[in-house]
Amino acid sequence: MRAVLTALMLCLAGLGCRTYHNGVPVREALVEPNAYNLKYKYGGKMSDLRYITIHNTWNSAPAQRERDYLNNRPDKVYISYHFVVDEQGAIQTMPLDECAWHAGDGRGPGNRNSLGIEIARSRCYGRDEQLYRQAEENAVNLIAWLLDRYKLSVDDLRMHKDWSGKKCPHRILEENRWDEFKARVAVSLYNLQR
Repeated sequence: MRAVLTALMLCLAGLGCRTYHNGVPVREALVEPNAYNLKYKYGGKMSDLRYITIHNTWNSAPAQRERDYLNNRPDKVYISYHFVVDEQGAIQTMPLDECAWHAGDGRGPGNRNSLGIEIARSRCYGRDEQLYRQAEENAVNLIAWLLDRYKLSVDDLRMHKDWSGKKCPHRILEENRWDEFKARVAVSLYNLQR
């Protein structure tokens, strides 16, 4: 009972309501809609969601640090994404009906018609590699839930590379596992819909 009350108090205080989607803990911590972030992170309303775009963060930081860095990044670069996922779960950083600047294609369909998912911990190797592997597994299950929610299929998954040519999601590309990643999402989607 105490844990439930603590979670409710944190939620009401705006410090992280947590829900579960396909077994993945998801907390909403949207990028603050201040004047700077509205200009450089919010891309306007998304009228037609058609894709989900997969990224790797290219470092070993956890999701909360990625979210905080995004929220406070002052370099006048248009950059944002909808979720960042690590071994603990996912953090939603943008409203799901808002375009985010993650695909590198300007006002093209990568930014205008897709949700951006960052998989954190992608530079964790050796004894910390399990952090990345669990982050990726959480991403697989979150993506399956999003595909189901928006009536999309694994054929609607894209890599950052598909939009701009950037080597991202680098870890999946380096390990030549894009087809295997999509197959895992397909299995999770199938299990979710059973």
